[in-house]
Amino acid sequence: MASSRLKLTQTAVTRIIREHDGKRKERHWDTEVPKMFLSITPNGSATYKLLIVKPDGSKSDTKLIAANDGSPDIARLLATKELGRMALGGADPVTQRRQAKADARKQQQATFQALADRFMAAPEKSPPMLSHRTYNERERLLREHILPTLGKKLFPEITKAEVRQLIRDIQARAAKHPRALTASNPGAKLANECQGVIRAIYGWAIAEDLIEVNPAAFRKLFKDTPDRRAAMPEEALRLVWAALSADLEGKPSVRSARDEERERMQRGAPSALAIMLHAVTLQRPAEIVAAKRDQFDWTPGRELWRIPAGQTKTNEVYEVPLSPLAATLFRKALSLHSHAWVFPNEAGDGPIRHDGPKQRWIRVRERSVAAARKKEESSPVAGVQLYDCRRLGRTLMVDRLGISPAIAEACINHAPDRSMQNRYYVGNTSAEVRRAMDLWGAEVERITGHPLA
Repeated sequence: MASSRLKLTQTAVTRIIREHDGKRKERHWDTEVPKMFLSITPNGSATYKLLIVKPDGSKSDTKLIAANDGSPDIARLLATKELGRMALGGADPVTQRRQAKADARKQQQATFQALADRFMAAPEKSPPMLSHRTYNERERLLREHILPTLGKKLFPEITKAEVRQLIRDIQARAAKHPRALTASNPGAKLANECQGVIRAIYGWAIAEDLIEVNPAAFRKLFKDTPDRRAAMPEEALRLVWAALSADLEGKPSVRSARDEERERMQRGAPSALAIMLHAVTLQRPAEIVAAKRDQFDWTPGRELWRIPAGQTKTNEVYEVPLSPLAATLFRKALSLHSHAWVFPNEAGDGPIRHDGPKQRWIRVRERSVAAARKKEESSPVAGVQLYDCRRLGRTLMVDRLGISPAIAEACINHAPDRSMQNRYYVGNTSAEVRRAMDLWGAEVERITGHPLA
């Protein structure tokens, strides 16, 4: 590399560039600002640069200006200014750029999006430690409702007021959806669930020493459930059961079996049977909808549905003894198709929507209410929710069928009692649960008067 020292003037620089042989690098140092030089690369590119000597003695150079963009006088002015700033303790330009990039990365890592990603990837917040259903719902709430507003904000700077406003906005938007109009407080459940996700993320961040304050740690803004719902009228279950049975029977058809299967699927047989099975098995609608063909044991007299851990709310494997009526309903659902899912969607590539039974229940309820209104009567189904079937079953098991509360709780797969008095009981209650399920299945047949053949 060739090197020389001279006063860099515009004339001298032009001459040096013109005489460059195009084969080697050259440095031509300025005599007025000794640490500034003209750098010429083998391809002839010329740039004014400044030699930087760091406090540790290491050296580097930084570009001031290209020779064709400014004169040597401008370059000396920039060099003098940079040397003066460094003399006052400022970092050199190379370190500045590196620090700026590091600061940008650090800021990006401090966004709420980055915090949410770390939370969702944490082993204790992911399957199998957490149920797939809970994990997927958190992911959906983040993607659709939370991250569009908070994602790019720095999580340490998000205030309680911002979270409260977001929750109010979510409730207001959800309340406008047609499906929300039938709720007692439209949009409240979704808003509260979103607040719960944000609170969980910040709670985890506090445990990880990433932050000290949880901006979502305030009481729910909206009341999404009544303190205590009234008992579901048994007549309501009978009416809905009759309506669903009529839908399943349909009209006689002379078409092929394949066409008949397609027609039944389009009429909503999966959602109708899922509602019936919710009433008979007392399992959660979302768990019923996600059932698969290979989860069943059809041993005569000991028919069983084994729900995998990732599908249950408790995130534990749960075995549902099938009463004769429940077994009949499941076999009816499986006979309608050959798919892996018990309640497949029309494409057959997955189950029906998790809220399909709920929406079907609402439609049946609306038809019943409308029919009663024409007769100037009240419908026993008015105001009754799908989940009330589960409440009715749990109540009648104890009050009418003489089943102990502990076994009734086991039948609806509530989280097991972890109190000290039960921690040391290791008895097997499967026989009692099967007996309770058989009694309840028979009671449903008696209430509805429409057992499915």
